[in-house]
Order: sequence, then structure tokens, then C-alpha cells
Amino acid sequence: MIYSFDIKEQPEVLYNHLNLGGESPSGERIDVCSRYLIRNSKPYIPVMGEIHFQRLKREHWRDELLKMKAGGITTVSTYVLWIYNEEEEGKINFDGDNDVRAFIELCRECGLEVVLRIGPWAHGECRNGGFPDWLVNKGIPLRCNDERYLEIVRRYYNAIGEQVKDLMFTRGGNIIAIQLENELVNQSEHL
Repeated sequence: MIYSFDIKEQPEVLYNHLNLGGESPSGERIDVCSRYLIRNSKPYIPVMGEIHFQRLKREHWRDELLKMKAGGITTVSTYVLWIYNEEEEGKINFDGDNDVRAFIELCRECGLEVVLRIGPWAHGECRNGGFPDWLVNKGIPLRCNDERYLEIVRRYYNAIGEQVKDLMFTRGGNIIAIQLENELVNQSEHL
């Protein structure tokens, strides 16, 4: 059986509708349209693979990244799983297997770009969707615009930002995108 698609009308390609994209210090540009990414004025579709660096021992990161690269991956997508970074409230840990900066720098050494998925809710088959137990036990509404929740998330986002801000594409780094939240589709005001 031969499969075919009977597309009578091509959907309009929308440009600059999401206010996304940016330029590196070297003048390289990435933009977004409704069908693909645009890199230096040409359509670009990265080949992305997922790896959750915090679930691996740091000494295995390079081997796994090189396997991905050998398989044709150009961009690594990775969660920053909050449940691992802040097991105790107020004690954020980016050491050892939680060292997001070292992981992103290693991706760069391996010739890979990064989509950083910072949650705060991440799923990834992780307990509490990656939320730390202490946050879940606070009894405040999560994944919404409750100011108590947002204040805690801002603190966490700022901690991640301090680790990676100079690794962003627009600053010459290899982080080409950041994903906020995960699988939240019906709360556009919150997003």
C-alpha cells in the first residue's frame, strides 16, 4: 500500500509571530517561524535527543554525548530536575552530577547545542514532576500564578540563571532555547 497526503492548501507560514529568536555575538542568527527554525536566513531543523544528565554519573556524560553525536544528534534536550538540585529548602546544589554548567560546557566541547528544560515542573517520569518534596508538602497551589509559588520559582530560576546566563546563544554559548514548564497546555496566562 502506498500512503499519500492530499493537501489541497498549504497553511500560511507565519514569521515573527512568537517573538522568539536571537543573534549571537558573532552575528549568527536563529529565528522561529510556524513550521521550522531559521538559521542565518535558511530553514533549519535540528536533530534533537534527550538526556537527563542528573540521572547519570558525571564520568559517563562525555561517552553518552559522543554516542548521541555519532548517531546524528545536533542538539541535546535536558531537564534540570529541581528535586535533585534542592532536596532541602534553601540549599540549592549544582555540584557533582547536578552541575548543569559543566554539562552544558561538555555539550559544547562535543559540538552539541542545548535546549535547557528548566521546569519548574518537569515530569520526566520523576517523582512529584520533579518538584522537591518540601515544596509539595507546603500545601500551596503549584503550577499557577499564586504569588507564594511564583516567589519560590523565581528564586530557583535565578539560581539556574546564575549557572548558565553566559552560556546562552545570544552571549556566544550553546544554549539555543529554554523550555519553561512541561506538558501544561491549558493555562496560557500562567505560561
